[in-house]
Amino acid sequence: MDTKMNKAEYEEYSKIRASKKLDALTQEIIATLHAKYFNHQFFKPCSCSGKTWQQWIAQLNDLWDNGYSDNTPA
Repeated sequence: MDTKMNKAEYEEYSKIRASKKLDALTQEIIATLHAKYFNHQFFKPCSCSGKTWQQWIAQLNDLWDNGYSDNTPA
């Protein structure tokens, strides 16, 4: 995957990775980033849907591993 987050998103997601909490604000950020980078409409899966959240987080972690680009629009 050649896609990279912009610097602000990268830094925000870095905080999420470090905190390892899945509260309402974190869910909102994860859902927003996933919709943007994986080309689907924004929606938040039910908090009871752990498998979906785990999949989305794993995909965003792969994207995060690519670093960030200062040229990517917010």
